[in-house]
Parts: sequence; C-alpha cells; structure tokens
Amino acid sequence: MIRKENNRTATALINPDKTVRTSALLALLSFVFCLSCSSSPTGLHTPKGKVVARINKDQITAPQVDYAAEQLRVQVSPSNLPKILDRMTSISLLAEEAVRRGYLKDEKVISGLAWMERMFLANELASRIAESIEPTPEEISTYFQQHRTDFTLGLKMMLMVLPDSITAEQTLAELKQGADFVRLARERSIDTSALNIPGYPTRGVGMSLGWNLRDEEKVFTLNPGEVSPVLTTPLGYQIVKVLEKKKISENPTFNEITQYYISEALKSEQRRTALDTILNNLREKAKITLQPEEYSRR
Repeated sequence: MIRKENNRTATALINPDKTVRTSALLALLSFVFCLSCSSSPTGLHTPKGKVVARINKDQITAPQVDYAAEQLRVQVSPSNLPKILDRMTSISLLAEEAVRRGYLKDEKVISGLAWMERMFLANELASRIAESIEPTPEEISTYFQQHRTDFTLGLKMMLMVLPDSITAEQTLAELKQGADFVRLARERSIDTSALNIPGYPTRGVGMSLGWNLRDEEKVFTLNPGEVSPVLTTPLGYQIVKVLEKKKISENPTFNEITQYYISEALKSEQRRTALDTILNNLREKAKITLQPEEYSRR
C-alpha cells in the first residue's frame, strides 16, 4: 500500500530506507564544502566550533554533531551522543580513506560533489523558506467554510500509480476513450495494492496518498465514473477513478483533526507557492544559456 514519506524541505523527499546513506553523504559534503571552514591535514574541511572528537588527523565539531542529529531526526542527548559520534567516526574514516586514495582529484568525484553542493544549498534555502510560513487560524477557518460541502462527502475510488509522465498521459487518454481502468492498472500500475482503496475516504485522505491540496480538491469534484487528471505526486504519477460518492455527514465538525489536516495542507500549498514565486523571480533576472549540443561534443 502507498505510504507517504516524510520530507524535510519543500522540494526534496528523503526515503526513510535511505536516511543513513543520505546523512552520510551530506555529512561528507559538510567536510568538503564549507564556506567558513579551515582546511585540515586530511584535505577535508572542518567548520568552526568546539572539537568534540578527533579521528586521526580529522576532527568533528559541535555544529557538525547538531547537523548530523538533525539529519537523523533526533535530539542530541547524553544517552545518544556516543552513538551519533560513533556514526560520524565511521563517516570520517571513510572520507579520510577516500582522500588518501586521491578521490578529491578524480574529475567524476569533483563533478558529483560540485553538483551536490548546489543541491544542498538549494534544499537548505527551500527549507528555511518553508519554516517561515504558517497558515493563520483565520485562513484555516475560512478554508473549511469555503469547502464545507466537501467535508460531508466520502468517495469510493480506485487508484493507479504510473512510473512516468508519458505513460500516465497515454493511460489517461486511453481511459477517456473508454479503456478499462482495472485492466490498465493491472498492466501498468507500480502499486496495484492501491487499486481498490477501502471504505469511503473523506477529505484528508490525500495526505496519505501524496496529493497536494489542489489535487484533493480536484478528486472531490469528480462524479461517479469520472477519472482525475494526472496527479503528479512524490509517490508517482497517479490517476483516480471515482466509483461512488455519498454523504457521510450532514454537519461536519471543525474539530482538531480537521483543523490539523487543513493547516498542514495549506502550509504545504503556501510554501510551494512562496518557493515558486522566488524561483520565477530569479529566472526572470538571471542570464541563462542552455547548450545541450555541447553534451555530445565531449
């Protein structure tokens, strides 16, 4: 069944199964790319701060521990600090060995690290923008009142998850021409467990399916027998078919669960809008030259 993965930024998702590898990579990057760092004898870089561990010629500082803990989604405490330092020691040893083998002079490594530096900084910017945005109680209440009818409904629906946009758009075109939803889902969906969603989910189901606020609004406007547009989600390209729509409640309550859902949905939408606005402004001011033909001339 589809599971919604945690995300730290407005633009990047970290797969829980890859958290350790991601943390290791970003910790390594913090050695290699640090604007306010001094070079250590290992050839890596060490940020300013109190040194809390030394591994051969390398050293780990308190700010690095804070960052590593953030990536692991834990709070530093006397009980887990030794484990965090032990993990960082492993990373340091591997990084030192990579330097010893000359990897910092390898063009492939240099190119990879240079790109990861840009990705890291972009994600950090997105994260800080996101953290500064919170919907107000008035915005949450207004949204509920404007969509009150939606919160009375439950949908019986089917869902398919396609691997890429081309397959998704082709599948949607076939569905609009009368193709069987179940047959195409069984042939093409990367998650057939989502084919029959149990019960009659109400507003809020989108949080577990990777939908944004607008995606869920689109789905809840569908009538029985209709299919949604392609929904671009972190979990894949989705198409939904509504089988039945029925009223679950005549008078939906504005309770804590509903308020939490609306708050999180609005937060995600507002953060995405803010980031898109900044990016569009940057694009308008930037001098951009794309030269795809140069790729094949290497």
